[in-house]
Amino acid sequence: MLVGILNADHGLLNPDFRAPERTAQLLVQVSGRAGRAEKPGRVLIQTRHPDNPLLRTLIRKGYEAFAREELELRRQAGFPPFSHQVLIRAESMDASRVEDFMQATRAQAQREMQGIEIHGPLPALLERKAGHYRWHLLLQSRDRARLHHATDRLLAWLLAQKAGRKLRWSLDTDPQEVL
Repeated sequence: MLVGILNADHGLLNPDFRAPERTAQLLVQVSGRAGRAEKPGRVLIQTRHPDNPLLRTLIRKGYEAFAREELELRRQAGFPPFSHQVLIRAESMDASRVEDFMQATRAQAQREMQGIEIHGPLPALLERKAGHYRWHLLLQSRDRARLHHATDRLLAWLLAQKAGRKLRWSLDTDPQEVL
């Protein structure tokens, strides 16, 4: 049996740090469908970047070697599981309302969160969806307890904001997707 995987680059070059892991899992799963017992299969992978180090490791050394390399990259970058994250998302049909709300949230986070990294706020990768403008603010710390304590204070502040009632917002602890 032949299995073709098209555009493997989409997952390997995605800005979400978890995307390569999800892509590798999918490649392994789909590749497993190519052959059964005594019937070997064939897998073709379409890529514009055949020299991608993670892809080469996956193909040549298997998923365990890929996972070790990916884990080391995350350690070097300070990404989970070596840190903890909270993602605040907001959206509104009014672009300035959501941006102002997120800027005010960042300012409050800076007051509340000493020793915690604050990234953003930034427009979401797909900034406008279904007529809503979407923004993100990412909080990150190696100390889970410190992050959660500061997030509790920030959440209380968010709930008290009248501006927060005129848009949709959410707070996601340990988000699975940061885009």
